[in-house]
Amino acid sequence: MKSCVRYLPLFLLLIIAASPARAVERVSLDQALSSTLRDQPLVLSSAAEVSAAEADARGRFSRYLPRLTLSERFVRTNEPASSLFIALNQKRFKLSQEASAYNDPPARSNFETRLTLNQPLFDPDLKFDRERAALNWSAANALHDRYREGAVLATLVAYLNVQQGHSRLEWAKQSLREAEELVAMAREREAAGIGLHADTLRSEVLQNDARRQLLTAGNTLKTAQRRLALAIGRAEGEVDIAAPAMVDILALPDAEASMRRGDLEAMALTVEGADLATRQQKATYLPKVGLQASYLRNDNDLPFAEDANAWSISAGMEWLLFDSGERSSAVAGARARHLAMDLQRREEERQAKLAVIEALQQAEEAVVQLELAQSSLAAAAASRDLVSQRYAAGLAVLTDLLNIQTELARVRSELAAAETGLLTARANVYYEQGTLLQALLHESEALP
Repeated sequence: MKSCVRYLPLFLLLIIAASPARAVERVSLDQALSSTLRDQPLVLSSAAEVSAAEADARGRFSRYLPRLTLSERFVRTNEPASSLFIALNQKRFKLSQEASAYNDPPARSNFETRLTLNQPLFDPDLKFDRERAALNWSAANALHDRYREGAVLATLVAYLNVQQGHSRLEWAKQSLREAEELVAMAREREAAGIGLHADTLRSEVLQNDARRQLLTAGNTLKTAQRRLALAIGRAEGEVDIAAPAMVDILALPDAEASMRRGDLEAMALTVEGADLATRQQKATYLPKVGLQASYLRNDNDLPFAEDANAWSISAGMEWLLFDSGERSSAVAGARARHLAMDLQRREEERQAKLAVIEALQQAEEAVVQLELAQSSLAAAAASRDLVSQRYAAGLAVLTDLLNIQTELARVRSELAAAETGLLTARANVYYEQGTLLQALLHESEALP
């Protein structure tokens, strides 16, 4: 019974391996990045924000153009003044020698059809609103670029996680094969009377650890594939990589490259908008001038009919001369908000420069980490071969072989992480500089 339980994990692994695998979609890195920019919900949401800002900017510009309004109003009254004007507008007014005809007039009905044209001639709010809307549009475009870069970075990381998952799975399989060889060797030595049963049991423990690592590596890979599917805009399922991403797809970052981050550009545009808001508040001290033209029809019985018609044209000015300090307070508040946003922009620029420095440092460290991992793997593999030969010859104890086997598994895992870590670190430098799209994609794909 104990023997059956001992081999149960291996039996389960064999069942999983023998079961038919589902067809998993495979994508190259270029396909994954293109799909991200085309289908990822947050990227599409950001693009919709740009469209909304563009529509708002165009709407603000249209306020310079004339507005034409059609209105229809029905009135029935016996109020002396209103009744008199209805008669006048309908051209039905008749003089009377009796005062009662004016003081106690009959009830009259009127359908008033009015076509009104309004044309602003001078209104500072229109100018500043249009300029601020244009700045918001530009800021939305800049933020959209930043969202696209963030989505591309997330997809690259997800792609590399799948790549790392495959590497770890292969290393886990190799570790299991080596552990199985070690168990076979220990059993042969025990059968020959030159090995201890305790050594066989300890080698079987190592074999079970290798099986657990293989199971964990397989589940980790599936999780990474699901995350890659989400990163490129799939609603569900798993996506695998068609080929591993090589380090040379991203050149060594230039430490002296200027930053072109969309979020910093958007913040600068927001500060400029706050300055416009201050100037707009100052402009409230100026008058507003407009032109109005109307065409009027009045009828006693039907709407939109013509019993009498008239027209009028007028120009007017509105100038608020005193408001008890409301405008001066608004100007002071706008100045303070402009200063606050400008200080925020300076701090974000300082933080961005620090992030670039840290990213460059991490990229340099990643190069060393990869070199050390490769060197450690070569040394651990050579040491394992030597100790294995010595153990087979009876010149080494099993503890030494178990220790070096455990160390070899650890080094292999570190190498898989170091290989993808270098590319991730380089991509992070480009992201912090705001040039990741240009570094990874073709020029036509980098454009929104």
